[in-house]
Amino acid sequence: MGLLSSILLAPFIGPWDGTMWTLDKVRRAVEDELTDDSTIKEDLMRLQLELEAGDIDEDEYLEREKAIMLRLREVRAWREQLGMSVGGGPVRVARDDDNAR
Repeated sequence: MGLLSSILLAPFIGPWDGTMWTLDKVRRAVEDELTDDSTIKEDLMRLQLELEAGDIDEDEYLEREKAIMLRLREVRAWREQLGMSVGGGPVRVARDDDNAR
């Protein structure tokens, strides 16, 4: 498409292009949100610090760790589904051999 046709057709094509641009930005934001595991890793680190400081006992640690690891599995599943690299080894939950991958 040449410059002249782009200018002449802008009132008709512009809204469509703007809509597609907006939807692409929304799609990318959703993918980033679904595949970002940094908050999960921070939660796990915070949980380990609480255990080492003696703020929580081992049973509470294992229970909360299981929930965090399940969230991490979900993020990795989304990364695999979107064709992104999945770093690290398998996500294992202590005392939960059925969920180990």
